[in-house]
Amino acid sequence: MYLTIRDVLHLFQDQSVRLIAGGEGLENSVSNVNIMDAPDIWNWVKPGDLILTTGYAVKDDPVLQERLIRELAASGCAGIGIKTKRFLPDIPQSVRDAADKHKFPILELPLTMSLAEIMNPVISSIAARQSYLLHRSNEIHKTLTKEAIHGGGLNSIIACLGKLTQCPVGCYDINGRSLSHWMPENLPGMEAETLKQLENIVISKAGHNEDLQKALAHTKRPYTSTFAIAGHSFAASAFAIMSSNEFFGHVVILQPNGAFQEVNGIALEHACTVAALDFLKQKAVAESRRLHSRDLLEHILFGNIGDQVTSELIAASKLANSRYYQCLVIAIDEDETINIPVVMTLLYKTTQQVISALYPLSLVSELAGKLVVLITSGAALETECIHGKLHAALRETHKAASISIGAGSTATDVEMARRSYRDALTCLELGRLTKGPGKITNLSDVASYYILANSAVAGVLDQVCGTAIAKLEKADSIHSSELLKTLERYLECDKNLTQTASELFIHRNTLANRLEKIVDITGLTLDHHEHAFNLRLALRRKKLAKLTASK
Repeated sequence: MYLTIRDVLHLFQDQSVRLIAGGEGLENSVSNVNIMDAPDIWNWVKPGDLILTTGYAVKDDPVLQERLIRELAASGCAGIGIKTKRFLPDIPQSVRDAADKHKFPILELPLTMSLAEIMNPVISSIAARQSYLLHRSNEIHKTLTKEAIHGGGLNSIIACLGKLTQCPVGCYDINGRSLSHWMPENLPGMEAETLKQLENIVISKAGHNEDLQKALAHTKRPYTSTFAIAGHSFAASAFAIMSSNEFFGHVVILQPNGAFQEVNGIALEHACTVAALDFLKQKAVAESRRLHSRDLLEHILFGNIGDQVTSELIAASKLANSRYYQCLVIAIDEDETINIPVVMTLLYKTTQQVISALYPLSLVSELAGKLVVLITSGAALETECIHGKLHAALRETHKAASISIGAGSTATDVEMARRSYRDALTCLELGRLTKGPGKITNLSDVASYYILANSAVAGVLDQVCGTAIAKLEKADSIHSSELLKTLERYLECDKNLTQTASELFIHRNTLANRLEKIVDITGLTLDHHEHAFNLRLALRRKKLAKLTASK
């Protein structure tokens, strides 16, 4: 809806105003008209100015004439109108060449018209268009505000924007994932297949999301890029959803080139403002839920279950109606390259979304720098499904961070939930020690390590197997062999020769020779089940002690 140089030519098409150079700038927007009264006017012009002049100030200086074109183009002026046949008989070729080079339109004005006769119609046309834009802006603002007051939510806001613009619209979160979209039933001159391709674009994850966010951070107006489908040219206009410098995502309109992009841009900006209010409302609700979950979890895990306050909280939350409970403890592994508070905030949101979708009454909160999840259900928990979906979602949204999860035992009443929490903490710690970071660890994965770490009688293993292990360590030290490592891997592979040789990257015959040496040195019979079992436990205890000491 902004006036362009092409529109100016149409205003005076019967009055001999013609374009003589800079034809590639016909779509330059004209927002104001300025009359040139100084040879260095470029010091006072503004972007969008259409400069009108008789050429008197530069009539005797060809160098200054070329410089004038360069400087005005660099300043973002829309173009220049020069009255010829008085001070300038015509426009020099060098000036025309400069205008073509910089895509800066030069209009030749007839001698019979005063500059005021050119300026007044242009300004009137600019004012009329701005008045229309203001009127449409108010209408759009009222419509979207009404939608927000009625509490329709994000889907309703995006649908309203789509109906106002009659263009495909998509809304995306900070990770570029689609949150909502709207499609018109048809677009003039577009085939059904083209419309389907546009729909695929708006429902897909935003391409080059990081680059787009950087571009949106540096502009206060819609950021527009172009693309083509089946011979049709489209403009994708994006605008950030922001409030108090907090970025919630962005909205994109896909519109055919030549559509009313200015009006649609205004609608896009208003929609993003209203969407930001909806995001802030969701944030306030989420924060309230987060505080409630934290308080309730602290009462359940650390408070007195029998006191009146805790009992009332549990009753109000309906947790007592559940039959099964399980605690998960989620932690970000140490990494100096990531911003822990930022990742923890995103981690909470992702975990909340995944868990609440599966088990709505579950609690998620941050305690002591870790996320604690209390899963509750009236039916048996599908733990493998929960853990798999959660770990996959976390790895998808937090590729730069390594995240470990400890899963506690399943409890059958709320009072046993704190035992599940302690188990989850232990699984997290032992999982990191024995399996490495970035894994999910269940109690069954580390049960033997759990027993060895906590049992006071585990020292008996040193009496039974300590001598044999010491002999192997001495032999390895003297001969630079790997007998102890070989024995450990052999037992962990359940005495499977093929698997052991593969994991040690040695031939089966080499493995057989090593096993013979182990038997000769220790005097133990590896075919004896009790001997092998005791050795396996002793080696696990030794490994656990070594890992704990190096932590």
